Amino acid sequence: MDFIGYKSDALGAAVALVNAVTAEPDGDADTPPEQSGRRLRDLLVEHRYLAARAPASAEPALRAWARRLRTVFDATASPDGAAPALDATAVAVNALLADVQIGPHLSDHDGQGWHFHYAPPEASLVERVRSTTAFAVAMLVSEYGVDRHGVCAAEGCRRVYADTSRNAARRYCSPACANRAAVAAHRARAKLKAGAGEP
Repeated sequence: MDFIGYKSDALGAAVALVNAVTAEPDGDADTPPEQSGRRLRDLLVEHRYLAARAPASAEPALRAWARRLRTVFDATASPDGAAPALDATAVAVNALLADVQIGPHLSDHDGQGWHFHYAPPEASLVERVRSTTAFAVAMLVSEYGVDRHGVCAAEGCRRVYADTSRNAARRYCSPACANRAAVAAHRARAKLKAGAGEP
């Protein structure tokens, strides 16, 4: 879904950045910096950002922004199983929006046709990523509340997801996690039945 009328997939990029940088407790600490930076640039290119020529110096700022984006997804996580709080999520989103440089305008760069930009024309790649992903997450929360994004429900998984489907049923970061959770639930039910002596 194109949330913000932008040429890039800003919501997908937000999720991908958060998962690439924060899903593992140590992140990619063992990855050489040049490889890590290239991986983040490739990830942005996948989401239609013009990032192939981004300098390696952008990598620390992109990693820091991914950690900031994670606060929105973590705000919806409810450790006690209660409904997630919209207020906490709104506070996290507003903190992101307060930190981005805004300069809305129409642009016709690189043969892409006229399209909307949130960041000023002179904005760096990092500033463009920050503004578009912040607005994409804000649009997701304002349109759908807190039921459409969060931390994967699979035990031990720290990846995040954003659900823009019609049925709004997503609770896992990927089909693999959903399948593992379904298999684990099935096995637990089977074990319970076997322990109770049911056929």
